[in-house]
Amino acid sequence: MGYFEEAAVYSYGEYLAEVDSGRLENVPAPQIAIDYWKLPADATLRDVIIVVRMDEAGHRDVNHRFADSFDH
Repeated sequence: MGYFEEAAVYSYGEYLAEVDSGRLENVPAPQIAIDYWKLPADATLRDVIIVVRMDEAGHRDVNHRFADSFDH
């Protein structure tokens, strides 16, 4: 499962690069994302991508630690 989360972290990094390059518009964040992640009212898509990527990175780390706890 950790490797799946690694792919998600990478994918969100690619998504962020698209926004940063201007290839994707940095639109306002949806209210549901602002509420869920307690973002500022003026949050943007970029802000959402960053917090989602951080969330996925946390899942990645937990899943790798869990897997590493088993004897190989």
